[in-house]
Amino acid sequence: MLTYMVDNITTAPVEAGNTGQVLPEFGRVNDVQRLFGIKRGILYRWIGEGKVKSVCIREAGNVQGVRLIHLASVRDYINKQFQQANN
Repeated sequence: MLTYMVDNITTAPVEAGNTGQVLPEFGRVNDVQRLFGIKRGILYRWIGEGKVKSVCIREAGNVQGVRLIHLASVRDYINKQFQQANN
């Protein structure tokens, strides 16, 4: 392994790691369907009811954009439902 010395500081190069278990912060509707098995209609209902956080990003003047879902809010809502069902 090569190390680099700059101003008397030694650093090792960055190595790739396994990111397969890391949940990204935001995803698209299809990601929610794939990760959680939640259908599009149910997801949009949860968004409308304020149970799940999302944002639509588009540039000024454009009609179309992309809806991003806060994946942690989906997981939190499902966990909350799971806890209520088991109490």
